[in-house]
Amino acid sequence: MRLPLALVEVWEELQAEVERLTGEARLQILQAILEDEVQQVVEPRHRPDPSTGNQRWGRQPGCVVFAGQKIALVRPRVRSRVGGEVELTCYRRLQQVGRMQQAVAERIVSGLSTRRYRRAVEAVPEGYGIEHSSVSRHFVRATAQQLQQLCERRLEELRLVALVIDGIEVAGQPLVVALGVVARGSTASPTRLWKFNSVYW
Repeated sequence: MRLPLALVEVWEELQAEVERLTGEARLQILQAILEDEVQQVVEPRHRPDPSTGNQRWGRQPGCVVFAGQKIALVRPRVRSRVGGEVELTCYRRLQQVGRMQQAVAERIVSGLSTRRYRRAVEAVPEGYGIEHSSVSRHFVRATAQQLQQLCERRLEELRLVALVIDGIEVAGQPLVVALGVVARGSTASPTRLWKFNSVYW
């Protein structure tokens, strides 16, 4: 069977679109880890409390290391009320190269594709050696909910004219991906991901 060129191009985009989705999820988790630490060392954003001794000091471009690659992000800053930058321990950890970080990428993809969003979130601090006591339960719960919204958003507003389903491998995880094609001919983001567990993969 010969496929129209446009459909061939859609198939070629499967890998890129899934990597974009997992990359967006990864960035959400990394940003949430930093924001969680900020909330623990300064007063709530809308309820200043001078007794904490620290205050938010804007944001600036930064980077962390993930699976051997530098990932750009916007990092929060904290200053002491008596002067001087307050180092964020999690940010320092996220900039270090570690042996477990490749496993983190695999666990994020696995968590997204099996709808185990808490598992995907918890994999990141564990992979960087960040103690469980350093991250709040609220951070894990809230970030897992964000990932669920990202991966399970409703599709009524999309005018899909075709649905491409295929198997690919991302971060060592075999996945079945459904990619929608909208009416204007371009692809939508991955409609759904499923982890493929068959021994015949």
